[in-house]
Amino acid sequence: MVVISPQTRIVALDIETTGLSAARHRIIELAAVCWQNGEETGHFHTLVDPRGPIPRGVIKVHGITDSMVRGQPVIHEVLPDFIKFCEADVIVAHNSPFDIGFINTECARTGLTPFTRPVHDSCSLARQRLPGCPNYKLETLKAALNLGRGQEHRALEDARDCLAVFLQCLQRETPRLHLPIEPPPLSEALSPLSDALRAGGTVTIEYRDTRGRLTLREVQPIHIDDKNMMAFCLLRNDQRHFALDRIERVLRSV
Repeated sequence: MVVISPQTRIVALDIETTGLSAARHRIIELAAVCWQNGEETGHFHTLVDPRGPIPRGVIKVHGITDSMVRGQPVIHEVLPDFIKFCEADVIVAHNSPFDIGFINTECARTGLTPFTRPVHDSCSLARQRLPGCPNYKLETLKAALNLGRGQEHRALEDARDCLAVFLQCLQRETPRLHLPIEPPPLSEALSPLSDALRAGGTVTIEYRDTRGRLTLREVQPIHIDDKNMMAFCLLRNDQRHFALDRIERVLRSV
């Protein structure tokens, strides 16, 4: 458990990317804000040159264009400083498996040590503390909590909004959070799920749904028990539960 006190240093982070797959797409914006003793005490922000075109559909979401990232630093030039800034007592992200999956994929590409510190998910916390919301997207939670409207889908504003949602949700109950627990022993075929959980990575699974149809899902495990896995599904862009006995194969890990 983590208890929030005036001395606790909290960092909320966010990224923008060229798409939803950490394996196929790249980070184009990094941001984090630091909060301590009731106020923001610093921030980190940079655009990143992905060394490739940004899809038009993605540009419509965050408004980051090829011309905006052209000439900006590449990821290996800024990621070490970003990770160092994010060293804190409590680290927060909204839909954290998505962000950490991309960050750790870039760490692997650049030879950096994976980001292994526990990251608290403001989306999961909001589901616990704010039952009944129509959805748990950041913009919906901002409206529900009367937090105003910043610039959506830009990393620095979203990091600040994530922090605000996190702090508001903590006030609704005793500010204690459970750290991730070690997964139970899994079969050799499913063991990559445990590896991905520990490393904050993604796996591609062949999954049989309730209708018996087989689908491929790229997921980042969040929690695993004896029967189920809670994971962030990149196909649905949301957290989902997967029955372990319906996972036919683990095809690859990232």
